[in-house]
Amino acid sequence: MKCKSFILAGLVAGIFICPIKGQMITNVELPDHLPNDIELDHSKRRTFHIITDYMDYDLKGNFRTKTRVSGVYTTGLPGDSIKWNNIRIASAPDKEASFSEGERQEYIDNFSYIQDQNILSVDFFREIPQTDIRVRNLIWDVAGIYWFAYGNWDNLKLNQPYRDKQINNQEMDLSGQGSFENRNAEVTWLGITMLNQENCALIKYSTMNNPLHVNLENMKMTGRSHYWGEIYVSLEDKEIEMATMTEDVVTDVILFAETH
Repeated sequence: MKCKSFILAGLVAGIFICPIKGQMITNVELPDHLPNDIELDHSKRRTFHIITDYMDYDLKGNFRTKTRVSGVYTTGLPGDSIKWNNIRIASAPDKEASFSEGERQEYIDNFSYIQDQNILSVDFFREIPQTDIRVRNLIWDVAGIYWFAYGNWDNLKLNQPYRDKQINNQEMDLSGQGSFENRNAEVTWLGITMLNQENCALIKYSTMNNPLHVNLENMKMTGRSHYWGEIYVSLEDKEIEMATMTEDVVTDVILFAETH
């Protein structure tokens, strides 16, 4: 499951934690790097339920509305392809209200592509140009999680933040609808834990102060993004068992009135 929040407010806090001497510590032997003898089987079919929650606040911290975008994501299909189904969008005006099942975005059912296809290109959504920007975000963010899980695997050492040189300070075109630049991207292997009855590597990622520009027919948005999360990768078959993402976005939004 993936959880994500868009919060239109800024919060800065600092916490310093100092260990207390004299406590009993039990040492556990861990390797200093991730195993490099595990190969991900791309032909193995896996299905994930992906959920994105947008929580909108004003700059004073007052709740405005929330939206849920969800979908079913299947990997391991013929030709190393991926497929999306049952993508739904639901909204709620109350912070404590439960989401409905949501409206199914039938136009994108069975949308498929291969693993290494350029999903940020203008051509990627050419056959379905009416795709909601939130649906595009769902697809882009899952690809980002896969990158943070595997893109730096051989470089990670226990508890040592690794600067992701391949994506830092590169402006990416958002399929002709704006741009996004990752800055200060770091990935850290925190240790080993148990999830779904499998030993998993726990990987933390974060990237801060990322410029964001979105240009749509009826809206223009400019601002910055911080996002971070954790990924649980099985040490038995290298499959992602669970991943999270939280994003804090502060933007200026200009809405354009419809003309007739």
